[in-house]
Amino acid sequence: MNNSYSKYINFWLLSLALTILTMIAVGGLTRLTESGLSMVDWNPIMGIVPPLSQNDWNYLFSQYQLFPEYQIKNLGMTLNEFKFIFWWEYGHRVLGRFIGILFIVPFIFFFLKKCFSKKDLYSYIFLLFLGGTQGLIGWWMVKSGLDLNPYVSHFRLAVHLLIAQIILSYIVFLLLKRLTLQGYEKISISHSSLFFIFSFSIFITVTYGAFMAGLDAGQSFNTWPKMGETFFPEGLFFVEEKYMGIFENSIFIHFFHRSLAYLCVAIILIISILHFKKIKYVPQKIHFILIILLVIIQVIIGIYVVLSNVPISLGSIHQIIGSLLFALTFSYFLLLKRRKI
Repeated sequence: MNNSYSKYINFWLLSLALTILTMIAVGGLTRLTESGLSMVDWNPIMGIVPPLSQNDWNYLFSQYQLFPEYQIKNLGMTLNEFKFIFWWEYGHRVLGRFIGILFIVPFIFFFLKKCFSKKDLYSYIFLLFLGGTQGLIGWWMVKSGLDLNPYVSHFRLAVHLLIAQIILSYIVFLLLKRLTLQGYEKISISHSSLFFIFSFSIFITVTYGAFMAGLDAGQSFNTWPKMGETFFPEGLFFVEEKYMGIFENSIFIHFFHRSLAYLCVAIILIISILHFKKIKYVPQKIHFILIILLVIIQVIIGIYVVLSNVPISLGSIHQIIGSLLFALTFSYFLLLKRRKI
């Protein structure tokens, strides 16, 4: 295996991670500005060409007007207003194509130079599969809002976000594995078990965060620590005497997302008290500290997001911090190895 390009592979992985994080941020802003349904078709090749003339803009706007989002939500929208939401969605899609090129071209070069072990090669092929699948999932998500209901499915939105964060996490794992040159010590069975529970809790919290975004559930209650007048608001399961499931009721989703955040704080603090002093490997200790800090920062920002009625800027920061936390959590878990006794 050729190791002479090792530092360039590290730089490539770092560039991919930063670009994907930017992609997640742009995707979040596209959702927060309600721009995701402004492009009503999917053309992977020619879709990279932006509107170049007034006729192009008129045609795109006329196509948009044929769909429910315009007819139900944005009736009377001007062309300039359409241009604003169009550029967000266009930028999101073009950035996705750029990430594809940023991955494939260096990957082919490093492959031809025989820089990958057989195990590494499988890892990068897995990433390639996830990236290609993500593009299809993105269009599958958009299609859900081009039907009779002009709202993107919050289930499909959650899948789209989770795949993006899994890709980011795996790239961070590959990079850290190369930089640390060894796995992290599990310290004890309880350490790995508790961290597995913490990782699973983060996964569910992010899933319900996506549900929050998809249903605008963050705007249902703008109080903290109570939700309205109580800690357990009315309508957790029944709204206007109609049962709404735990995956569809915006009140329950908001309540559960908050509860999961508190749970994540509790678990990481328990792990810290029990095991932090036992961590001897410095990179592992720094990694763990970053996770603790991000959990605390994320909860504080989440509170401000709720209290300020989900402004776009804070909502975007909340998603970025959440993505970093997701990536660091799962890369830490993947780097854990069996303790040698």
